[in-house]
Amino acid sequence: MQRTAEVMMAEAKKLVKALVAEAREVRGQAGVEGLERSVREKGQEFLRVVFEQLLQGVLNRQEEGRACPVCGGRRRHKGVRCRGVVSSVGAIELEGPYWYCRRCRSGQHALDALAPESFSGVMEELLCLLGTSMTSFAKAGEACKKLLGVRLSTDMIWRLCRRAGQRVLADPPAAPEVAKETDLVGSCDGTMVNTRQDGWRELKAYRYEHPGGVYGGAHLEGSERFLPRLRQAALAMGAVRARRIFFVSDAAEWIDKGVAVQLPMAIRIVDIWHAYQHVHEAGRKLYGEGTPKGGAWADRWCRHLREHGGRVTWWSLRRVRFKDAARQAALEALLGYLDRNAERMDYPTYERAGWPISSGAMESFCKQLGGRLKGPGMRWSLDNVDPMAALVILWSQDRWDDYWSQAI
Repeated sequence: MQRTAEVMMAEAKKLVKALVAEAREVRGQAGVEGLERSVREKGQEFLRVVFEQLLQGVLNRQEEGRACPVCGGRRRHKGVRCRGVVSSVGAIELEGPYWYCRRCRSGQHALDALAPESFSGVMEELLCLLGTSMTSFAKAGEACKKLLGVRLSTDMIWRLCRRAGQRVLADPPAAPEVAKETDLVGSCDGTMVNTRQDGWRELKAYRYEHPGGVYGGAHLEGSERFLPRLRQAALAMGAVRARRIFFVSDAAEWIDKGVAVQLPMAIRIVDIWHAYQHVHEAGRKLYGEGTPKGGAWADRWCRHLREHGGRVTWWSLRRVRFKDAARQAALEALLGYLDRNAERMDYPTYERAGWPISSGAMESFCKQLGGRLKGPGMRWSLDNVDPMAALVILWSQDRWDDYWSQAI
């Protein structure tokens, strides 16, 4: 190891001297940019060599027996071989003993005990982060080349993301627990994803929030399988300790009935922005798309809805009549919506009590999922949607570092 340290120190001095000489020739902004690139490229190459030397030293000190780590049988030494690993500072190659077990017919390189995969743990995390945060795996590949100096195929980045997402689904991060006597606010919605097998399918998502954190999930499945997850997630967060549980969402029948069954203790509230959409839709049908009169009509009744609630607004709108049958039908549709959901649209009472009336955070959550999963030309195999969504959720809910610090 002392010899390795001396070699690295000598290489560092050579690098610094070369860069100092290059800096003496710098003239103007273009020269500075060139120097910066040179420092970055040569510095990364130096770090790659340092990491390779250090890891080779660790590998040389590794003690190994003849017992096969797979089946416990006696394995045979087959000589010294090289094995490569792609790290965050570049691809490295190390020499070590290679073993073969006849009983389970498996071969093992000594490096497998230190770096079992073709990518280091740190590099795998960085590649998954690029694959998750960029708009496509192709863009992630370009960013990998620029930022990490490594050329990888989009398919390789995708396979790493899929494997990591499957691990997250199999062993999800712990849910942040609800503190005693605090409120828990939940919601669910969905975003459409284009699949190879069935075309456009709804990716259903849920989200819970309380003062101690955020927790959510997304699954490409029917409501009968999805709805029990709402209860499971609430229990995982310790919802029994909550002072109150609110569930704010749109007025879809499957959501309302499902939440009533899975979370009977929850106070169900119709998201006010979804209610506004129904009022504006009626305004467009009554007075025409994009007309000032239709917009003014919708704005007036939206204010009425927020100030007086669903039931009072329903009673007030019942007095309105239109001679034209199509316009009256549009009004009747709005009246039906208000009548069905009025008990969950008492907005003035909710606001006076300080209760939530908006599921805007849920909408944002779905947009983040959709932004990564339904880009131009994207089509996903059914089995691959949930793993990718799991990674997007980690990133969007600021739980990425927590998970990977445990995973690596």
